[in-house]
Amino acid sequence: MASKIIVDQLEKTGGTLTALTLPSVNATANQFLQDNGSGVMSWATVTAGFNSVIVYTAAGAHNWVKSSRPTGITKIIIEVQGGGGGGARHVSADTHNENGAAGGYAKKFIDVSSITQAVLNVGTGGTGATGNAAGGDGTSSTYLDTAFGGSSDVKGLLGPGGLYIGHGTAVGGLGTGGDINIQGQYGQASYHNMGTGGDSQMGHGGHGGHTSRNQPTVATGYGSGGGGGFNVNATDGMPGIIIIWEYL
Repeated sequence: MASKIIVDQLEKTGGTLTALTLPSVNATANQFLQDNGSGVMSWATVTAGFNSVIVYTAAGAHNWVKSSRPTGITKIIIEVQGGGGGGARHVSADTHNENGAAGGYAKKFIDVSSITQAVLNVGTGGTGATGNAAGGDGTSSTYLDTAFGGSSDVKGLLGPGGLYIGHGTAVGGLGTGGDINIQGQYGQASYHNMGTGGDSQMGHGGHGGHTSRNQPTVATGYGSGGGGGFNVNATDGMPGIIIIWEYL
């Protein structure tokens, strides 16, 4: 038969440590035992620290609503990655058609104790060209809480599509409004388009292709640029992403 020990204090034998006086009531769910420094123990609830992470990958508008999460959220860290540009296509052997550029990235710590929600928009990836044309631009990803009493406006700006003809490169999008702002990598230019789309903070861009050598590859990182095509269809840029880390 099982037995139990009933005590109201714990004390180490042979030592000089203060005896620990145990609480006289039961704990509630998720409480922990704490000491007041004089040996009196009590049950307490966590009041600070990491709580949860929410990831938005579907392109378009979203609302982050604090009241739909566990109560007590006072701070967040937000990561905002803009959409990448699509690759360009051309059939002339005398041109440099481009790979798409990556979107910008921003990261910010925000006190949300005075707001209840915020408007988000996850950027789309640009379309890879299927005719002799430039790649489509991605769209920007944004976090905005000014409509709800805050003042934050954090953006990962779009990654431009690859250029149709020329020797320049598609310039990567910018991150703005963050504590950390990172520009997306440029879309590489290469004869017969064998370069690569711009890498984003979240991963790699697609590789350019040529019908007689290899096909363009698809970008793999959120917000990265698509691969261009010489005499073959280019690939799309990747959509953006928004990540919210919630803290009590």
